[in-house]
Amino acid sequence: MLRQLSLTAITTALILGGLAPPHSGAAQQTQATISGTVRLATPGDTLADGIELQLIILEDSKSPISVSQQADASGEFTFEVDSDPRFNYVPFLFYQGVRYFSDPSSVRFDNSTPSASIAFEVYSTTTEAPELSIETTTVIAVSLERSNSTITLIREDEINRNEPTVFVGGEDGVTLRIPVPDGTIDAGGMEADDPNFRFESGTVNSSVPIRPGLNSIVTSYTVGYDALQDMYRLRVTSPLPTDQIEARVPERFVSRLDPFDDARRIADTEFEGETILKIELTGPVTPGKGLVVDLIGLSGAAPDHVLTSTLGAVSGFLFSLIVIVSVALTFARRQLKLVSADDSEDLV
Repeated sequence: MLRQLSLTAITTALILGGLAPPHSGAAQQTQATISGTVRLATPGDTLADGIELQLIILEDSKSPISVSQQADASGEFTFEVDSDPRFNYVPFLFYQGVRYFSDPSSVRFDNSTPSASIAFEVYSTTTEAPELSIETTTVIAVSLERSNSTITLIREDEINRNEPTVFVGGEDGVTLRIPVPDGTIDAGGMEADDPNFRFESGTVNSSVPIRPGLNSIVTSYTVGYDALQDMYRLRVTSPLPTDQIEARVPERFVSRLDPFDDARRIADTEFEGETILKIELTGPVTPGKGLVVDLIGLSGAAPDHVLTSTLGAVSGFLFSLIVIVSVALTFARRQLKLVSADDSEDLV
């Protein structure tokens, strides 16, 4: 999962033009080929001409580089590459402005393999708003800063789209407007200044394309709470019809959780000896409604941990974001880990 995350980061750098042109030794030898096809999976449409593919070339001792190749009219293409096992190749392309990775998502040779086959399945895009629903929404409290009375929350909305097109939003490009929790100070994607997420007018507006199949939209929030009241009322509001909403809070962040209305406590989760409290609200949940729970006793003392220096706290927070982003792509395998610094506590 962490490898998938690093490849995504590298791809983003390529898209922004941040990587150098190919090194002289990285792709000069032609000992192997990577070939494949681009297939349009939207019935009734025709594959566009001039599809350009990019191949990221990774090698431990050198900076990542990329080369490009254009598919022919039938969607077929071939890259000539070095078969040295030191190189790892990651193909991707943009089709109608939407990025796709291949199946398999990366290729590595072992000197004895002369060729590899990959495939891309792409879809036509639509700007017409579809009827969408959220299968599950999960909000996790990942950081408690008692020094400035703030909590960091990570939210994942899982949307299943059945139509064979990609929804890219209307004129403004927004595909999902997520209501922010009470007391939100800042909100957005998992990376600072991610252009796919904008915090405005009480919502986080996502421009992430909604593809056929299961879509995971992950957002982050910094919220403030009243230290004198020693509590925070968490409202998880759904922008679409929803089947299930769940909130997770480390036991050591609070003295107790008080759910409202139909929300209820469910079995706790244990991670590395730490108890994670869970609140669940099962559907149907209509747009504008959601789960409400009070986080009581946020001022409780916390034991000192290893990451007590400023550098340790920053490193721990960055590491938590990396883990959370990578595991959010496959919710069933999400892992959590706790870190605290002085009077702050971070949960990974």
